[in-house]
Amino acid sequence: MVIPEEIEGKVDTAPQLSRDASRAADTTTTVSSRRAGGQGDKETIQQKVIVDMREFRSELPSLIHRRGIDIEPITLEVGDYILTPNICVERKSISDLIGSLNSGRLYNQMLAMTRYYKRPVLLIEFDPNKSFALQTKSTLSSEISYQNLSSKLTLLTLHFPRMRVLWCPSPYATAELFEELKINRDQPDAVAAAAVTAEEGTSTAEPAAADKYNHGPHDMLLKFPGISNKNAWKIMKCIPDMAALSTTSQERLAEILEHTGNAKLLWEFLHKEQGVESDKAGKGTGKGGKFGAKGGKGKRPFKGKGAKR
Repeated sequence: MVIPEEIEGKVDTAPQLSRDASRAADTTTTVSSRRAGGQGDKETIQQKVIVDMREFRSELPSLIHRRGIDIEPITLEVGDYILTPNICVERKSISDLIGSLNSGRLYNQMLAMTRYYKRPVLLIEFDPNKSFALQTKSTLSSEISYQNLSSKLTLLTLHFPRMRVLWCPSPYATAELFEELKINRDQPDAVAAAAVTAEEGTSTAEPAAADKYNHGPHDMLLKFPGISNKNAWKIMKCIPDMAALSTTSQERLAEILEHTGNAKLLWEFLHKEQGVESDKAGKGTGKGGKFGAKGGKGKRPFKGKGAKR
């Protein structure tokens, strides 16, 4: 059997890794203002994508490289691909998506991504040899069920409103989509990406930011009625811990949240127990409510050890 030289590996060239020279550099330029009329030197910026080492078992990194984008392989604990300083992508095949949803691993991955990146992305990549459909018509249901794949994915998007879901029929479409997402955007920093760790929600790159607040009480606070991502920080800034929150009056909560309706919902949630209300609103219980702590034990402070009290 006759095998071409380039496939046999006897030459230095590899057609599978050949790059498109016209795509090798970004069209983004910087113009020096030191010269009259702004006719300064133009500096081209090479596109770059940070890729997790485990992703090289797939063909997507080589396809990205062929489109003229540099690949920087490092070990990532959060995300699989870092396209920009704000865009982090978690790539899932259909089988991996089903397993991650059933085990709860995908929830933890999205939780870590939303803490450190403004645009977390869930990429669902299909097999090009199979149907471009998440479920068959026979398995689709109009009712919400914890056993249904579409229902789980819907609940995930509701829990993480900043998460974006991308559907790609093949790795070739994924590489093209990555190139479009990087147009006129900054390049990622490998040092900052490697410093982000999923363990206990810490980041070695910014220890001060990691110690600014405790993620456990913060996530718990977001489950309370009247609390959202926007006003949760107001609570954490003005109230030290859960025990203090339970003794805060309704009027004080209204001042902090700047919304009487949300303050009422939160106060009633903290002080109603089995349908029986505690003391009148505004006076506080003095006992710590549901999250009270005797002798200071059991408190869950919002701020971390490194934050100023």
